[in-house]
Parts: sequence; structure tokens; C-alpha cells
Amino acid sequence: MKGKAVSSQPTEIMFDKEAMKARMSEIIEKLTRDQCEHFTYALEQVASCYLSSSSHGALLISNETEEFQSLVAINASEMQISEMVEFMAEAMQGRHSSPGGMYVN
Repeated sequence: MKGKAVSSQPTEIMFDKEAMKARMSEIIEKLTRDQCEHFTYALEQVASCYLSSSSHGALLISNETEEFQSLVAINASEMQISEMVEFMAEAMQGRHSSPGGMYVN
């Protein structure tokens, strides 16, 4: 992968809640039932990071077409991000040794 970025700020900020709801509806319409179920779970987890000072998150996004990776911090310090990425790596190594689905919850 070429680019790497760590960000605590979104690239585009939507202040209009109605526009945000409309955009989420567009996205949801394109998802399969399984994707929608997991998307709901993921959004609830992300929301919990915004709603609770004791919840922290890190989203790792990889785009193979455009060859970039980004790490988005959600209510998390660099140390917390490092710990979460380490946990993710260990969880994925354990996943490789057993058959399973696409998602690690």
C-alpha cells in the first residue's frame, strides 16, 4: 500500500443531520441483508465511542484500488490506538488458524 494516514477528523463534515440521514439511507439501500446487519452493529459501536468517554475506537480502512490505508481514531489517544491495533493484529492471527466469516466482532 502506498499511502498511510492517521486522522481524528473526517475528510468531509456534514453538519446537516437531515442530509446525513439521507446519505445513510442511500448507503443502507445498497447493502445486502448481512451487510446491513453488520453495518448496524458497526455504527452502534462507533456511536458508543462518541457517547461515552470510556469507549474508544480505531477504524482501519484499506483501499486496494487506490492503494491507500487510513486509520481513523474515535475518542482515542495515540497510545489507545496502538493498543487497539495490536489487539486487532492478534485477533486476526487467531482468525487465520480457524475457519470463519469476514467480520471480527
